[in-house]
Amino acid sequence: MSLRKSVLSWLGAGAAVLLMASTALGQTGTISGQVTDEATGAPLVGVQVAVVGTNLSVGTNENGRYLILNVPAGEHQVRASLIGYGPQSATVTVRAGETAAQNFALQISAIELASVVVTATGEQQQLREIGSSVGVINVEDVALAPVQSMSDLLQGRSAGMTVLKSSGGTGTGSRIRIRGSNSISLSNEPLLVIDGVRVDNDPTFLGFGVGGQQPSRFNDLNPENIESIEILKGPAASALYGTAAANGVIQVTTKKGRAGAPQFRAWAELGRIENVVDFPTNHVALDAGGNFCPVFVQAQGACTPVETYQADPLDAEATSPYTTGNFRTLGASVSGGSNEATYYVSGEVTTEDGVYDDGESFGEGFDDMDDLRRINVRANLTGRLSDKLSLGSSVGFVETDLELPQADNALFGIIGMGLTAAPTPEAVENNFGYESPPQAHYDWITSQDVSRFTGSITADWRPVPWLSVHGTGGLDRTATGELNRIPRESFYNIFGGIYSEGWIQRFDYDIYRFDSNVSGTATFEPIEGLVSTTTVGSQYLREDFSRIYAFGATLLPGVETSLAGATTDFSTGEDNILNSTLSAYAQQRFGWQDRVFVNFAVRGDQNTAFGTDIGWIWYPSVSSSWVISEESFFPETPLVSTLRLRAAYGQAGLRPGATDALLSFSGEVGVLNNEPVPAFTIDELGNLELKPERSTEWELGFESGFLDDKLGLDVTYFSKSSRDALVDQPLPGSPGGSDSRWVNLARVDNSGLEVLLRGQPVRTDRVQWDFTVSASWIKNELVDLGNDAQGEPIPPIIFGLRSTQRHAEGHPLGSWFQRPIEEFSDANGDGMIEPDEVVLGDSAQFLGSPFPSREVSLGSSVYVSDWLRISALFDYRGGFELIDFTGGWRCALSLSCADAYDANAPLEKQAAIAALAEYGTWAGFVEDADFVKFRELSVTLNVPQEFARRIGSDGLSLTLAGRNLATWTGYSGLDPEVSFQGQANFTSGEFFTLPPTRAFTLRVDANF
Repeated sequence: MSLRKSVLSWLGAGAAVLLMASTALGQTGTISGQVTDEATGAPLVGVQVAVVGTNLSVGTNENGRYLILNVPAGEHQVRASLIGYGPQSATVTVRAGETAAQNFALQISAIELASVVVTATGEQQQLREIGSSVGVINVEDVALAPVQSMSDLLQGRSAGMTVLKSSGGTGTGSRIRIRGSNSISLSNEPLLVIDGVRVDNDPTFLGFGVGGQQPSRFNDLNPENIESIEILKGPAASALYGTAAANGVIQVTTKKGRAGAPQFRAWAELGRIENVVDFPTNHVALDAGGNFCPVFVQAQGACTPVETYQADPLDAEATSPYTTGNFRTLGASVSGGSNEATYYVSGEVTTEDGVYDDGESFGEGFDDMDDLRRINVRANLTGRLSDKLSLGSSVGFVETDLELPQADNALFGIIGMGLTAAPTPEAVENNFGYESPPQAHYDWITSQDVSRFTGSITADWRPVPWLSVHGTGGLDRTATGELNRIPRESFYNIFGGIYSEGWIQRFDYDIYRFDSNVSGTATFEPIEGLVSTTTVGSQYLREDFSRIYAFGATLLPGVETSLAGATTDFSTGEDNILNSTLSAYAQQRFGWQDRVFVNFAVRGDQNTAFGTDIGWIWYPSVSSSWVISEESFFPETPLVSTLRLRAAYGQAGLRPGATDALLSFSGEVGVLNNEPVPAFTIDELGNLELKPERSTEWELGFESGFLDDKLGLDVTYFSKSSRDALVDQPLPGSPGGSDSRWVNLARVDNSGLEVLLRGQPVRTDRVQWDFTVSASWIKNELVDLGNDAQGEPIPPIIFGLRSTQRHAEGHPLGSWFQRPIEEFSDANGDGMIEPDEVVLGDSAQFLGSPFPSREVSLGSSVYVSDWLRISALFDYRGGFELIDFTGGWRCALSLSCADAYDANAPLEKQAAIAALAEYGTWAGFVEDADFVKFRELSVTLNVPQEFARRIGSDGLSLTLAGRNLATWTGYSGLDPEVSFQGQANFTSGEFFTLPPTRAFTLRVDANF
């Protein structure tokens, strides 16, 4: 019998036995009460109240009240816990058929041991029970006014997680890394789980591209609908997610209704978006023959400048393509219910016009191309069908229309056209100071329309107090339509061919992800004080990807977006990919006196992407947690009020590409006896032994509370090794065959330290001040790249713009490598550097990593009574380098920067320009990219209740906020944070990329 059948049979047989056993058990009672804030007496909403040693737990309603049914008669320990508060326990005696009352008054705490985390099995556990590091973001504590996306919400709020905003383009995404990069060839993005269901988090590459940036499906999530986020930072915490979790897991729990009268809420935002860049001035010096005369040519005596010209096409009021953008958001929600059923329903409409204008400065007929329109709807329902069975559903729908301009590395990106132009009078007159007519930029239209449905159904059955059965089924479906168009009458007519009278290109994608998970959890107390929790379960995942491509040229007059109006050069294509995973898992937990915890778990996966010679892949994990401060021998002192020690070990994986293990062919036309015949060639050789990449991680850490938990310190050291990393192994050449195949060869290591410090130094009736400092230090290294088919070491993998990056043993993944400038000197004393005065190294050398190795974030909030809140967030990143491709291109290749012609420019700068222009090395443009950014500032004023009631509101607040307010850096390019290749795995650099924009927001929130 297969493992899956064995698991399901066990669950079925166990359920039948338990049903019979439930009739033989003694009668039960009820526990009820209220949970309040000890300092203010205000009721606390969403407090988790649990009967320790059972699977019984509930949350408090809007009045802070709770009701726990079916509690076995006898004496029980009941615990109340809420994020931001210290847990509190009490002993309660329950009598059959009666209700026992127990109230709790919780104290504010800077240590988060009371936070409740949803695990991979669907259970809820307190952080005190988990031996691994888990980052928790309580969205209610975040000022949402400066947060415009899910990426913004995560930025700077969890130690060890790096959120890299790639550009300031509307709708573009961010690279997210948790504890470094693990894989050379596969995605390093974390797994995303919403309400227990795995959803699509892959960067969305436009089929045709706009120069490097991509939209982000991650940002389909609306922060308004999120209740909490848990960050499982690596295999030590995410092992039960198996072959998808080596990069960590982001678990999102959306808002649910609570018992009580309907609570109506409405919000509106009006925002202003600004381009913060002062673009450098274009400069050119010409000799008597009208030729460019840069310094490194002057130094050789080959030219003498006689004319100079300057222009600022990107900044000049008459020719700038930038304007002040804006965004508008309007949303509402309603929640409520009873003890039998609750609901939460919300809707939001967002419109954003980015900082690119519509081209009216250059004439009529130019279209907008930097716009976002989004509708976001969510409905979450829960219902208790009986005292033992409850059901829940979570449904989200988002529709997005996005238009993007050509940018970054695109030939007709407006920044590239503006910064590489020679500002001669003729060029300014003909092209407004741009390299090509701006019409070339505005005629290229790119759009993406997305309709996405994400839904799940959950069921919880508790036939007896010591057993719970949890089931989840979910679907994430994304339908995407992409359009690329050049109109019939355009700048591109001059190229002829398919451009002569326009063309249309379409990509239609349909992506389905189905997730089903069922588990059973039995909780016993074999001896007094020892709680045993056993969970077994099974999961099935299926991903279907389909794409249809079509192209047509020579458009009929009046045709805008329909391929039916194309008349020539037709081409079509289709792709269909299926991947599925079958899993089984088991977990055993022991808890002693609610302060010592040990967890053992294992998960097995079988995936269709594995080679046929690979069976089940197993991922074990073990962890321990000891709240030592609750031991009788621990000294009672306010200096160290809480201390927990923890350790964890675990493994998780990344599956190969869906077709990497397969032998594949291409159809061809052959010739036999001078006649055409059907034939084929081998595309990929496949690999029957291909298996997932496996990451093994261990971590040690502690949490400590000081001064009666007014100050909390969380420290974690981790070490992670990713083995069997996929490498495209070179093979000996053979007629009709591939020259490489995917093989599990490489090893990548990551290690580091994470520190989280929380404090509430001031808490009075009138003023409260809290702060959070998160910091991390990470070392990433490619340890081994493996051998080729002949047993020889595989040489470094070279990639990136102008082959500037490498995966090389002994260095971080994606490192910068170039021939270094070893020395330079002004030998003849003329103040100018010529190429012969620059000495380069013989070969490319390591020049730095494109990813930060250290980060520090500081967030702080001040509350004045109940009418004012001020919050701010600062973000530091260091220990990384960035190539200023923009500066290098302008100064050494297009020769449009001032330094190229300035004989008084620093000799180091002159040497960098000469080395790139004459020898092709970018070494002089690799810069330290450390920076500090003022990410967020918000000021919220709560309108007095008397005034709010006059307009029918129970609560009204106004918020003024700003984002990306300032940057401090020694980097000389446009911005040290950007990447011209968007969310690409490793390819990076600043190359005519619009930096993150500055936004100001006015927000109104009203409750009814």
